[in-house]
Amino acid sequence: MRTNRALSAIVVVSAMLVASCGELVPDPEAAAPDVPIIEKAPLPTGDPAFDSVYDIERYWEETAPTIDLDYAPVAEDRLFARSELEDDGGVCSWNGEAEDLDPDDVADNAYVTDCDEGITVVWDDIELVPDLEKRFPGAGVATLMAHEWGHVVQFQLQLFDQTAILAEQQADCLSGAYVAWARGQGIEPFDDDQALDWAIISTLETRDEIGSSADDEDAHGNGFDRVRAMQEGFDRGAQFCMGYDETPPPVTQIPFADATDEADGGNLPYDEAVDLLGTAVADHFEALSDESLEAFVDEPDDDLLRELYDEIGDNAVGTELALRWAEALQISVGEEIDGEGPALQRACLVGTWLGDMFENGAEVGDDVISLSPFDLDESIQTFSTSNDLLANPGLVFELVASLRVGTIDGVDACALDG
Repeated sequence: MRTNRALSAIVVVSAMLVASCGELVPDPEAAAPDVPIIEKAPLPTGDPAFDSVYDIERYWEETAPTIDLDYAPVAEDRLFARSELEDDGGVCSWNGEAEDLDPDDVADNAYVTDCDEGITVVWDDIELVPDLEKRFPGAGVATLMAHEWGHVVQFQLQLFDQTAILAEQQADCLSGAYVAWARGQGIEPFDDDQALDWAIISTLETRDEIGSSADDEDAHGNGFDRVRAMQEGFDRGAQFCMGYDETPPPVTQIPFADATDEADGGNLPYDEAVDLLGTAVADHFEALSDESLEAFVDEPDDDLLRELYDEIGDNAVGTELALRWAEALQISVGEEIDGEGPALQRACLVGTWLGDMFENGAEVGDDVISLSPFDLDESIQTFSTSNDLLANPGLVFELVASLRVGTIDGVDACALDG
């Protein structure tokens, strides 16, 4: 959070140019490569990234006609793991000029590029893949590779006029569409509810560095926007994702306001956060009610708020307070408060507070407080790091979906009676 600065409205980004995840950029004048269609079987390589390719390509062979794409599977000799580049190397040419694929370019990364030899997919199997596999078994790597195949599809459609952030979030959306298909097909790991939670948490961790601008030439998006795009694809499918070109999604990524905001990491001091956010949250929810809510609020203790602040940041405090006031609002209008449905409604109501803060900020006495770059992500983290919530597989996925619905669509989307 930050004080004494008004918020700008949500930015809508127009399409301008395409970029892959890595540093190799295609020649926009080059013709699309003639990639032969080849028959593939599952590849039990021991590399989960390579192994996920079979199912992802099956998805695109089935789905491509719905987006007017004559999909051509990526040739197996154009799939490169970092260890392979370090051992044997690989070549990518543009207009006949060959360049060695550098393993350093893919360290802790994955990317797709459009070579004369064919669309090429490269990933780090030395650091990135083992780390994802350890923390998010199956789901982290599969979600990563599904995102990269979103770029494969963009190259085959020759979408060379997108902004970087539009291209990345469309690829996130397409990865979500794959996850939904895999779940419907009973394909591991997405036949397990826990994998849905891991998919969004791993997506959250691929966000841009805090304070980055959405206008940067290599922008991917903050965690909130990347998770939103992934869940939109899950809910609405690949055709919806391709609509991003005509109707770009809302972008909530904002830079630091000033050097002080950056030095503080966008966090107010703890006592100030509790005081200012407590008032801002109360004002927001009181405005949604015909009666005072104060008597219905189960205030959190200071130890909990301090722990959330220290482990996540100031808007974890705001999110926890908003959850308590959302419950008070439910009680006041006679809603149930126990069970999954009421929990999803509370998350939606918390989102209405976030959306109001993003659009308008809040006047608290002589101060105006507004969101800092990391605050929306901190709300997601408040849900995604809760051991209680993670003990109920799939619930974090649903709660985060409800949170962003409330943030973007407002209180009417939360189906609050009364």
